[in-house]
This record gives sequence, structure tokens and C-alpha cells, in this order.
Amino acid sequence: MIQTKIINLLNFFIHLITFDNHRNFRKKIIKENKKKNDFYDYGENFFYQSIPCIKLRGLRNTKKRIDILKIQKYTKNKTILDIGTNVGSIILNMSENYLEAIGIDYNPKLINIANMIKNYKKKYKIKFICGNFLNYEFNKIFDIIFSFANHSTFDKGINDTELYFAKIKNILSPGGLLLLESHSPLYEKPSDFKNIISHVQEDYSILENGIYYFGNFYDQKRAFYILKKNEV
Repeated sequence: MIQTKIINLLNFFIHLITFDNHRNFRKKIIKENKKKNDFYDYGENFFYQSIPCIKLRGLRNTKKRIDILKIQKYTKNKTILDIGTNVGSIILNMSENYLEAIGIDYNPKLINIANMIKNYKKKYKIKFICGNFLNYEFNKIFDIIFSFANHSTFDKGINDTELYFAKIKNILSPGGLLLLESHSPLYEKPSDFKNIISHVQEDYSILENGIYYFGNFYDQKRAFYILKKNEV
């Protein structure tokens, strides 16, 4: 859409005129991102999420999301799984107070970019996996799972929401946290997301919830929930 093209052109222009220690590395990342593959491009020829640790702009504001979700409040000495990690923006830009963080995405280009940033920033407590969440065997459970607008996906990579949440339940520890984010209301009706929350609430209690009121239409009016899995 035309708004996305304008945002991406502005972000690209700002990078052209920005000079800092990360400039040359950003060039490499931007070049890598321009490579075509057979996967849907959520960034529409640029980046879907900003990457603050290298001062790279994107359609969505990573720092604002981390702050509003109060992620650092929950992650100390925890193991974390980020489903549909994209280029790893959230876990690459969190405080490193966790034990381990794993990001999974089935687009190999995005995982390659995530690993480039991880190595550049020396974030060695992070592991990125290229795979399909629904059939990947983790062989472990997690203290915290991030599900940021991944319960169903536009490219149909995840098309079974019931199976998706059943998988999450199986690999989340008792008392563990599930951080959920809706799609934009332009794509998902708020009432549909509330129905999803009502369904999964059988297994969880709500710690916090709210609405995003920042950024452009990619972030505006998305709902978020922080859920705690029942221990029994």
C-alpha cells in the first residue's frame, strides 16, 4: 500500500544520511534484506521491525513495544522462546538478564539477518532457528513465550490457531508467561482476538493487558496480553 511505501522510503533516506558506528554494518543488513526469496515480505522491501541496537528503522517500533510490554520485568533468569521472530528484533534489543533466548522463523533470509546482527553485537545467549514452529521439536520447555501477532499469519505459515496454542501450552512451564499481541485491527477484528483470549484463558490468568497508542498504523490499536499459565 502507498503508506507503507512512503514509510519505507523515508526510513531508507534517513539511513542514507545517518553517520554513526553502525553505518557500514547497516549497509550489509539492508543489502541482505533486498535479496529475493519465495517467502512473503512483511517489510514490503525494507524492514518490518526496527532494530535499535544498530539504529535501523522499520515499520514497527521495537523499543516502544519492549517498554510497554515491560519485558525486562519478567525475563530475569528465564528461558525465552520468540515465535515468528522475524529478524530477531525483540530478543536482540532486550536487556540480557535472561538465561537463554531462542527465536524461530521459517524464512531463512530473516534468520540469516538475525544471526548477522547477533554475531555483530556478540549476543551469544541467543539462538536462532530456521523452522516451522508447528512441527519443530524443541525437546525442552520455556519460562516465557512471545507470540507477537503470530497466532495466525497473513502468509498462512500458521493457519491453525487451535493447534498453535496447544503447542505453546505443551512447551510452556507451569506458571510460565505467554506474551500475546494481536494483529493490526486492519487485518484482525478486535472481537476475533478477544475470542481467542477467552478461549486460551481456560489455561491462563491475565496479569496485564492494554492497547498500543503509538507509531503508525502497523502498531496503532493493537491489543496485548500478558498471561500466566495455570500451575495445576
